[in-house]
Amino acid sequence: MKICINAGHDRKLDPGAINRTDGTKECDLAWDLGVRVKAYLEALDAEVILVQDDDLYFVCNTANDSDADLFVSLHFNAFNGRASGVETLIYGSSQSLILGHCIQSNLRAVLDIPDRGIKERPGLFVLRNTTMPAVIVETCFLDNDYDLKAYRDNEDAVARAIATGIIQYPGRAALHLAA
Repeated sequence: MKICINAGHDRKLDPGAINRTDGTKECDLAWDLGVRVKAYLEALDAEVILVQDDDLYFVCNTANDSDADLFVSLHFNAFNGRASGVETLIYGSSQSLILGHCIQSNLRAVLDIPDRGIKERPGLFVLRNTTMPAVIVETCFLDNDYDLKAYRDNEDAVARAIATGIIQYPGRAALHLAA
């Protein structure tokens, strides 16, 4: 199985959301989470491409040109400092919906924050422009101090949950996951 993990935003050009209390940047958390997920997947003999770039054409082309079987973009939500929860965004195929459910159900089990569910988001560039099942994981609300603490208290468990969700994806046998 080959998975393209996209750590959202760009550490040089676009920090994404920023927590007002401590200055935590979404791009940094997404990169760290991506590295952790990659390590867990590689330990299971999956091939992983980890990319973080502000150029979404580059991100999608990297995934498509690599013949990745799955695309998972890692993000942290922000809204008004009070919104809370984990959600997974999808568009298009039933396979993306299945992948989203696999990841979302594992995240719900390790994060004690509201389950915002699976949401169809047809306007999101990386979901429209990748050729394989694709999801965007909004891990928690970075601008909500409670959510951020819940994430930080469980960073490794969150990475394991995302990797587990990817491995539980039912299409994995057809995607040549090494045993």
